[in-house]
Amino acid sequence: MDYQPTWSGCALDKVCSPIHPLNKSLPDKFRPDSPTQSWSQDYRESKTGYVSSSFPNEYKEARKLAGDGSLKTLIQLRDVSSTYIKTLSNSMGASEPSSNNSLIKLRLSDDLKRWKGEQHQLGRILPAKGTGLKRASDEVLEVLGASKWPEPLITRCALWGSVFFNMCIGAYDAPSMFSNAVTDMAFFREHGYHHVFPEFDSLFNSAMYDHHALQTPGGAERRAAVAIGVEYINDKIMFEEENQANLEALSAKMNRQTMQTVSLFESSLLGLVSESVFRGSDPAAVMNDMVLSCPATDVVDVGSDLVNSEVMNSFLNTADISDTGIVTEEALRRVYNAYAHAGARTLAERWWEPTARMLALLYQWHIVNHRHNFLRRAVLGYCKLQHGLSDQREADMDEAFDENLHSTGFSRPLKDACNGADTCDTVSHFLEHSKNPSLIRHLWQCLVSDPLEYVRKGRLTGFVKPN
Repeated sequence: MDYQPTWSGCALDKVCSPIHPLNKSLPDKFRPDSPTQSWSQDYRESKTGYVSSSFPNEYKEARKLAGDGSLKTLIQLRDVSSTYIKTLSNSMGASEPSSNNSLIKLRLSDDLKRWKGEQHQLGRILPAKGTGLKRASDEVLEVLGASKWPEPLITRCALWGSVFFNMCIGAYDAPSMFSNAVTDMAFFREHGYHHVFPEFDSLFNSAMYDHHALQTPGGAERRAAVAIGVEYINDKIMFEEENQANLEALSAKMNRQTMQTVSLFESSLLGLVSESVFRGSDPAAVMNDMVLSCPATDVVDVGSDLVNSEVMNSFLNTADISDTGIVTEEALRRVYNAYAHAGARTLAERWWEPTARMLALLYQWHIVNHRHNFLRRAVLGYCKLQHGLSDQREADMDEAFDENLHSTGFSRPLKDACNGADTCDTVSHFLEHSKNPSLIRHLWQCLVSDPLEYVRKGRLTGFVKPN
């Protein structure tokens, strides 16, 4: 079937052309044994893609798991992850922690429970998680020329997530970029996006079978990987729907290897994984970044309650907590530091790579996505801040956690670390040599200086209970 291009009218100052009905069967290009594999090899050898630094002695476990990063490898890892979901289903009903259970019932430590009660008495109550469905502001949509884009693309969650990070990462051309952004929204089905926006499925299918994007370098591989990831997403949706009434305060228990495999699919961005590898990125580094995207998201779900936390939560899944079933402040700090060390090199040494950009952009997404109430959480949790500057450190994931997924406390000094100030010496140096320092300085103020001032004032001047 000759699939008609549906994104040729997409640009920052244009709107999407109408969506055409599409055949639901996958094109031949989606098969792992298709000719696109040799095309991928030719493209790597041409050295025209973005090629990452290679770290042959680092990301050791991720390197074993990711292998060559091919679609066949993704299928194998998907099967492992889906099998783990079935293991969780079989664990339903077991409530006491044991080495044989994959689901653990959690509770707050007495200290955290007491602190939570004290905060609530003062009116410092964490708001319920938002839906992310609020439309982006008219001002933003006007600047982007996006007022007439399809509704599923202009919610705050979608625009500042999938669309914006694809803008920052780039693509073969503008139509492909928009098409890629829609394929990256596959996991939105897990949150019922297709129920709110009935046109979402048609929009998603049009991007998956986009004839133009399929012909671009890495375009077919990207969509094949998305299709692989969708199967895991569907397995997880089925598990959650079947057990919805019994999942509160339950957390999955897993070892480090399982965590890395499952987290790759929990990242829900398999398309970015496949295209990054196709264009020359180190498969192990890409997998490492995707794994880190989970704690970078889950960190805002570890509030003073367990209601908002999913069964798959990078902090609560660790042995530091699952061994006892008790969430303690000490354990959360250990796990937080371990993940921070594991992500340091990505953001400090490989920050220009596509998957590293995605990780960095999660920060601004948390602030504006109308879902996580990030700044409110920061105000409420400011009293738990680890005070005092410490030297910046790094570690591989398999150094920060042992094979049972318990934090080890290991780290080493980060090479070329900055001084850790609000506007650190590295940023100051960059501003001094930037061609447009006023713009960069304003961006830094919006993302760092002003939020820090807001949070600190929330602590110093008292908390104003939200309406």
